Amino acid sequence: MQDGHPIDTTHRRDPPPGASARISPGGEGVAHPIPIVIDTDVGADPDDALALVFALASPEVELLGVTVVDGDVDLRARMAARLLGMAGRPDIPVVRGVRRPIGPGRGPTMLGFEGRGLLDGDDAGPEATILEATAPEWLVEASKRRAFHLVAIGPLSNVAVALRLDPTLPDRLLGLTIMGGVLAERALPAAWRRAVRERGAAAWPDHNTASDPTAALVCARSGLPLTWVTSEVTVRAPLRRDGRERLPADHPLGAALGHMVDVWEAAWFHATLAALGRRPPVPRDAVAFLHDPLTVAALFPGEWLTLRAVGLTYAVEDGLFRLREAGGDGGVATRVSVAVDGAGFEAFCLGRITEHIARTGAPSGPAAAADSSVSDGCGRNQDASESQPTRGLE
Repeated sequence: MQDGHPIDTTHRRDPPPGASARISPGGEGVAHPIPIVIDTDVGADPDDALALVFALASPEVELLGVTVVDGDVDLRARMAARLLGMAGRPDIPVVRGVRRPIGPGRGPTMLGFEGRGLLDGDDAGPEATILEATAPEWLVEASKRRAFHLVAIGPLSNVAVALRLDPTLPDRLLGLTIMGGVLAERALPAAWRRAVRERGAAAWPDHNTASDPTAALVCARSGLPLTWVTSEVTVRAPLRRDGRERLPADHPLGAALGHMVDVWEAAWFHATLAALGRRPPVPRDAVAFLHDPLTVAALFPGEWLTLRAVGLTYAVEDGLFRLREAGGDGGVATRVSVAVDGAGFEAFCLGRITEHIARTGAPSGPAAAADSSVSDGCGRNQDASESQPTRGLE
């Protein structure tokens, strides 16, 4: 809402060619594994890091690249590059993106302990190449080389700028899955609903769309096949203490992920949730949320995640991005999360991550990496002597 008036309601656009076959990311008409690019604000919250490793551990998807967004994108790119290298995939390119929101919003957000537990450790061997292209440019050019599904688990600034840069981009993407939005506010934990009533936008649980509501609206209006994995569902999928303890401390990647979780728990998680009231909206043994791994998993949902097709309307009101279910046959056809088995998904997610870490083995250092080059997606090859050949975006 701009000066008390909605700046957008419903946007209708004919879907791009093939969209009917693409509306279900893991459904008929989509090749497996699904090629994906992850757009992330990897930083203090460990769920982005967990999502990257979870994607690498999942045979249903093929990670082609990682773009970073919001605030200190140099630091975020270093984190992504380190994680990919530790996970055995230094061949996957990392691209720095937009630092600030394209309109009024909560972003950029830096908490001051981004990278702690990851970048302050010993040299973990070869890291992924950080390209010189900007993320919006790279997304546009990479989509011309190979169609992919875009998974956005941070503020949507990169995606919105790319869509404005090339309005034909939706025609080349398989779809867009977003961690963001709140569809059923009444489904939020009671403490969160009370905080929103008392504190307004400052307590809104969806950080991603609150960081850049204008960008969220651009993405919602894009005509892309969309899946929204919404905050009232993801807060029902916590990482609990027993799950954190499954991360192997005797492997550099497992130790780094565990340290990131510990820093987040001590510096932010419990203190911030405690401000919501005497009855925090999480189990007592929760240490983080699995927002972003659950969003990746929406491309191949199991019995732990329920999605349904609905017609949605979109608006920015009082500085917040809103999505609402339209009545009858109105709205934009969209897939939205409606329920999650938090314990079931946690077990599934941690099982995959720990199995991937076990398969990766301890990194053996830069000397073990083969010489190669990594494409920046814009027709230029960059030297990456500590990388393996890229898959799909050369």
